[in-house]
Amino acid sequence: MPVRRKSGKRRSTDGLDQWFFVFSSGHDFFDELAELGIETDAYHCPSLEDSEAAWRRLGAAFLEIPRHPEQGEPWALKEFGPPTKRRGRRRVS
Repeated sequence: MPVRRKSGKRRSTDGLDQWFFVFSSGHDFFDELAELGIETDAYHCPSLEDSEAAWRRLGAAFLEIPRHPEQGEPWALKEFGPPTKRRGRRRVS
C-alpha cells in the first residue's frame, strides 16, 4: 500500500481558487472573496494589505499554475514582487 503524503500547513493552498483572478488582474470579478470573508470596494478590488498577505501565503503556488504567455506578468507579481521576498514599508508623503 502506498504511503500517504501529509500536506504541511505552511504549504496549504486553501483560498487560492478565490484569489486567482485578483492575483492575475487585481480585481475579484466573480465576488469569490466573499466566501473567505474578504471585503472588496465598489470596483471589486480587495485592500492592498489583504492582497499582499494572501500573495505572500499563496503566491508561490499561484506561480506554479501554467498560464498562456500572452497573459503577461500577473498583477500581484508587478505590485508586490516575488512572493518569497518581503518588501520594505511604503513611504507615504
